[in-house]
Amino acid sequence: MTITTEQLRDVYTISSFAKTLDEKVQQLLMAGTIRTTWFSWRGSELLGAVVGTSMRADDYLVAYYRDGMSQLAKGFPARKLFAEALGKVTGSQKGKSGWVHSIDLASGVVMNSGVVGGQLPIAAGWALSSVLRGDDKVTVCNFGDGAANEGAFHEALTLASLWNLPIVFVCHNNLYAEHTAFSKTSPVEHVADRAVAYNLPATVVDGDDVPATWEAMTTAIDRARTGGGPTLVEAMTYRLRGHTRYDTMSYIAAGEVATRVDRDPVPRFREWMITQGHATDDELTAIDTQATEDVEEAWEFANGSAYPDVAELHADVFAPTP
Repeated sequence: MTITTEQLRDVYTISSFAKTLDEKVQQLLMAGTIRTTWFSWRGSELLGAVVGTSMRADDYLVAYYRDGMSQLAKGFPARKLFAEALGKVTGSQKGKSGWVHSIDLASGVVMNSGVVGGQLPIAAGWALSSVLRGDDKVTVCNFGDGAANEGAFHEALTLASLWNLPIVFVCHNNLYAEHTAFSKTSPVEHVADRAVAYNLPATVVDGDDVPATWEAMTTAIDRARTGGGPTLVEAMTYRLRGHTRYDTMSYIAAGEVATRVDRDPVPRFREWMITQGHATDDELTAIDTQATEDVEEAWEFANGSAYPDVAELHADVFAPTP
């Protein structure tokens, strides 16, 4: 399915906002203004934005801790996401989960896992729920390349294939699992090479190529929605910052990160939008300005919110008795 100019602008809007939000959090962390666990998504904004916007509003997104762009694109309110990251009571889980486990059922973000690979079997469960209800909702499950070496990856893809589940597995392959290169932990070049063992189709796409990623996602989603079963999409991307803010990236060859920074996908996509006639410089500048204003608004909301009362410590631990 060919992406439209309007959809391209939506992708740019989400990407510009996500880039600005990440930079804001980095500034706040470096200044000591906030203290939180933050897994930077810089470098993969376009991929996440495409994944989220290619889904239907009522589809299910199962996230992982480095794909905030997908969640924002799916409709997760930025202020609730920011507040949750800071442990504030106005966050999506009242500040109890932090960034890595935040969910928003209203927008269809049904899980976010801080456990590497933990989301994969649960995503299969969400897809199974659609089969049992007889609806046509599709589950999209994001995960990193490191999760592909977890047993949960094998379990989820095996069941999804056996049961012909309406699910799309999206591997955000940024080439490094925490501090270890993917090439040092995999006997095959691509995660997609493993799909043959589960008898399901797979494709490898450049995650910085918006039209190509859009086509891969919409094709896989349509296949799942119409009874064709699961697909594995491996989107190649890159992590422009370390695993965490304390990561010096000393395990990466000299010059590699600098080369990638020079090819920062968001500015390159911005230039492509202009040269291809999808937007003018003034139009994209207006989007960038609005992104800065929206990030500041989300920060002010989160910063001005209270922390949960100590009485909340034992609330929401168990489901209410029917």
